[in-house]
Amino acid sequence: MGSFLKVFLKFVFLGGIFSLFLGCSSTPKTELFYTRVYEGTYDEVWLAALKAVNDYPLKVSNKDSGKIASELVNGPYNDLFLTPPESIDLPEKFRYSLRFNFAKLEAEDGQPLVRVRVEKNLEQFHDFYTGWLSFPSDGLEERLLLYRVEHILKMESQLAKEIEKASAGK
Repeated sequence: MGSFLKVFLKFVFLGGIFSLFLGCSSTPKTELFYTRVYEGTYDEVWLAALKAVNDYPLKVSNKDSGKIASELVNGPYNDLFLTPPESIDLPEKFRYSLRFNFAKLEAEDGQPLVRVRVEKNLEQFHDFYTGWLSFPSDGLEERLLLYRVEHILKMESQLAKEIEKASAGK
């Protein structure tokens, strides 16, 4: 009977560990904000971010405080910016706003860096009595916006190099 108890306890222990791993892997990863650090001056990164959010109605755009905030956008994604990866039932039951925060940094070699943080405040309409409740974002739109800023910076840099080459060739 003692060996049966040991085998039973092993199965219970292994089953508990197995369910713990399954439970953790099925939980979607939600982050409160997404951050990326870019090489370049504050002005360059600021302008790139403004170009990246060109398809959003802006409520706040304050370069001195390092803040950009959008108005409320209906739906879980901005239809002008991206097509949802899968169809969404009742998209009118969602709304969100975006907030960007900027911070000047400096690399060890003295090169200017700028940290950009994007936060998406997504809400879902629950019912008439409860109203709008916070809903976790999948992070897709935030990562796409940071990617867009990065590529705008690269394009601007390449364009500046080409203009410099053209003017040196004259």
